[in-house]
Formats: sequence, C-alpha cells, structure tokens
Amino acid sequence: MKGKVYAFLLTVVSFISVAQDNQYSQFYANKLYLNPAFTGTEICPRIILGFRDQWPGLTGEYVSYSASYDQSVNKTGFGVIFNGDDAGKGVLKTNAISAIMSPKVQLTNAYTLSFAVSAGIIQKKLDHSTLVFPNQINSDGPNSVPQEINSDVSKITPDISTGMLLYSSDVYVGYSMHHVLQPNNILLGPAGLLYRRHTMHLGTNISLPKFPGTRNKDLAKLAPQIVFQKQGPHTEMNFGMYFSKSKFTTGLWYRGEDALILVVGVQSNKYSFGFSYDATISKLSDQSLGALEISASYKFNCVSRSKNINRIDCPSF
Repeated sequence: MKGKVYAFLLTVVSFISVAQDNQYSQFYANKLYLNPAFTGTEICPRIILGFRDQWPGLTGEYVSYSASYDQSVNKTGFGVIFNGDDAGKGVLKTNAISAIMSPKVQLTNAYTLSFAVSAGIIQKKLDHSTLVFPNQINSDGPNSVPQEINSDVSKITPDISTGMLLYSSDVYVGYSMHHVLQPNNILLGPAGLLYRRHTMHLGTNISLPKFPGTRNKDLAKLAPQIVFQKQGPHTEMNFGMYFSKSKFTTGLWYRGEDALILVVGVQSNKYSFGFSYDATISKLSDQSLGALEISASYKFNCVSRSKNINRIDCPSF
C-alpha cells in the first residue's frame, strides 16, 4: 500500500514540478517579477500587490499572488518581493521571497542603465491530506486518510536572479535571468532542476498629437510592447499595445497560440488599479474559462529624491 501511494505521489509531483514558473499577464504591474532591474526606477517608495486565478473552469485551478516593495536610495534601488502559487486547491504550494539590490548609472541626460541582483529562498510544500485515493472510496464517501500520507512534505532551496535595464523617457529594454542556480525543487523521488527563466522585453512610448487646449497630463499615448520568455524547453512570445489618456489605460496582448489578453486600468499620482482577462484560444478554451488578474499599487511620498537618476516612464499594467 505505502509503495503504491508514494508511486502515485511521485507521478503527481513530478508532473507539476517540471512546469514553468507562474506567469502574470499584467507584466508591468508586477515589474520586479518581470525584471529585478526595475527596482527603484519609480524613485519614490511603492508597494505593488497582484492576484491571478488561472483556468477557474477546471478542477484544481492555479492561483498566484504577489507583493513587492521598492525604493531608490543614493542612486541604488532596494526592494523585496514575495510570490506565491497554489496549485490544485492546496495540494502543491510554492512560496518565494527575495531581497533585491539594483544600482543605477546615468549614462547620459536621457538614458539610465540599471543592474540588479536578487537573492532569496523558494519553499515548495505538498499537502498529502488533500489527496483522495481509489481505495479510500466506498458507498458512503471517502474513508479516513491513510496513516502513511498524514504528514506534509516541504523543501526550501536558495534562489538567485539577476537583470539589467536600459531606459529613457521614450524607450526601455531589458533582460533578466531567474533561478541562476537552477535549484532542485523536486519533493519526492530523484533530483530535478528548476530551469532558468530568461526574459527579454522591449517597449516604447509614442505621444499622439496634442489638440489645442489639452493639458500635458491629459496627452494620449500608445505604448507597443514585446515580452519574450524561455524556461527550459518552453518558449513564449507576447505582443501588446497600451493606450493611455489622463488617468485611464487600456491594452490588448497576444500570447502566441494561447490567449488574447484585455487589460484596463486607472491610475493617479498615488494609486493604480488594474484588471485583465485572458481569453484562452488554445484547446482549453471550452473548459478553462481563461484567467482573471487584479493588481493594485500605492506610491509613498519621497523623503529625499535620488539626484541625477531619471524615473522610468512605462505602463503600470
């Protein structure tokens, strides 16, 4: 009995563990997750929260949540990011927390170069008690959980990421590498590595013609975007476009052969709120119900601004 139980668990965990990192469709709402070199680019302190429910139409959907804080001090960004993932309604949970340091170099009056290194830990936990096996089922419903699967399995591994970002008021381009050490994150059975996640992203701002009487803060602009990601054998290309005017932003993304993503958001000097919906266009479209994502951020007042460092101007969602 015990051998069969652990053989089954090994199959389940191995299947889940080789999956990619959880993803967010609001790339720029979760900037530090996209590229740690975004740390401190807002200059003033800020906190960002995110939540994603992927494939709610399927049993055991994936729920992701994140929180980050960052600010700039003496031309260097400092931050911390937490990211969690709940797969199969509590069967497998992954939590990661990292501290980030990101020095900035002002290359010219227009261009700033940002580097970053992130160090932290990843905890993966399997809750055996939520699994139900065939020999537990009778006509009256599930029996009690067998003794050999009453305890949880948990593993903590170190994790290091890095990134770089070149930006001005009109263009921003960056590269990041997550899981540099490729930590072993398999809970049961033979060792297995978490593949490095490579991300390249490029965006630009295009100001639309100004009409007479329009205030500068109400100017409309377009922001085309490209985000490419590769993790192990998996690759993903994302194309997007934002339209912003005054306090409102809307955007449309295409994730190759997987989803069309609609983004809407509102922002002020202090707050921003975003909502996005992934409309699945793959074979899961009839059952998955896509994905819902919500983000929120708050910017604190600056105690003292970092001198000679430009603030980045890119989408909030």
